[in-house]
Amino acid sequence: MSKSGPPGRPWKVFLDGRIVPAASARVSAFDRGFLFGDGCYETFRTYGDRPFRLREHLVRLRGSVSRLGFRGVAGTGALARAVGKLIRANLLRDARVRIVVSRGPGWPELRHLRTRKSTVLVYGFPYNPPSTAALRDGVRVIMGRTVRNDARSVDHCIKSTSQLNSLLARLEADRAGAYEEVMVNPQGFLAEAVAANVFFVRRGVLFTPALGAGLLPGITRSLVLSLARKLGIRVREGFFRPAALMSADEAFITSSTAEIVPVARAGKRRYPAAKPVTRALQGAYARAVARETGGISPWCRAFA
Repeated sequence: MSKSGPPGRPWKVFLDGRIVPAASARVSAFDRGFLFGDGCYETFRTYGDRPFRLREHLVRLRGSVSRLGFRGVAGTGALARAVGKLIRANLLRDARVRIVVSRGPGWPELRHLRTRKSTVLVYGFPYNPPSTAALRDGVRVIMGRTVRNDARSVDHCIKSTSQLNSLLARLEADRAGAYEEVMVNPQGFLAEAVAANVFFVRRGVLFTPALGAGLLPGITRSLVLSLARKLGIRVREGFFRPAALMSADEAFITSSTAEIVPVARAGKRRYPAAKPVTRALQGAYARAVARETGGISPWCRAFA
């Protein structure tokens, strides 16, 4: 990978109000995002050249910014325009875009929270979706040793750039050759995967951990719950032990970039090849993408 991102062309980023070449973009050595992980972010997909559910992501970002007390961050309208400029500058179509906001440069001590202005970075690259095999047949996930941060000590409504907990889980998953690791909270209840929310199906009922279990309120999670109810699928949010996942008829994980990915195997549990609820939700999600963006979901290509 080149210094300016994936190979192919000289990429540009949006940094503090300007579109600049990625290779020459500079952030202060004293930026608190770098020094302390003092930042938040959002990642989302574009289909064609249109962002999917951008408003929901920006609202969640503003919530993170507010909780962290950042200063000088543009409103949702200005951030949406920044995303548009970034997409046009890089001629992006099907892409993965990220907005990163830090508290900005300041005195390099943890207790010095006041900065003149936050740092805002927007970047994006062409998106490589999960493989056709993953979308059709499913992926392998593991139950690792990493425990999700306690919701009483870390506000899980903040999508924080401080990702050490998730990175440790990601390392475990990579070492095991798994697509994802599912984490439990300190009380032993299912929480979420490294970069995805977790769902499972038993006897036609869709289950997913409640927000109180210590998980990020996922944008895709919310959409999937809404789509399920519209399809007449019964939904139950609650506190579940890993045994509930292992005894399910179907399971899948969701994220704004990967959409809905079936789980073929969780630990030693192999799920049946038939996935009627998962398939119905994948189709409903693809139709939502088409309605809102005019774009084509990777699911459509996998099942073409």
